[in-house]
Amino acid sequence: MRRRVSNMGALILAALIAACTNAAVDKAIGATEGATGLSVTRSDTAVVVENGAGRPLLNVRATIEADAGATFVQVLPTLDTGRKTDLRLADFRTEDGMLFDPAIARPKQIRVTARDTLANNYDLTVPWE
Repeated sequence: MRRRVSNMGALILAALIAACTNAAVDKAIGATEGATGLSVTRSDTAVVVENGAGRPLLNVRATIEADAGATFVQVLPTLDTGRKTDLRLADFRTEDGMLFDPAIARPKQIRVTARDTLANNYDLTVPWE
């Protein structure tokens, strides 16, 4: 015998499933409210990346995008939860090994990508300003 679920039954089921989550579960899976997972700022000598994801970040790739399509990259293998790191501007390089020099390559923006230990992807782009 087959039973049909009414609209009211489906609504109640959806409410029960939604009630199964709480702040502890959200924090455990890295879904803290209002957090993007990444914070990126710039100083005179570095790009500062902070992990606010609630989980360790892997393969953190910071890219300085400059005029004429030039991109300068620095990769950080891991960034622990709640940690901040300074990526020195002098350590950014192009694919062919050219060092970043803001006097020569006029930077436009900084893009940082990463993934966490649950394979959630993070992507943040900020203007150079």
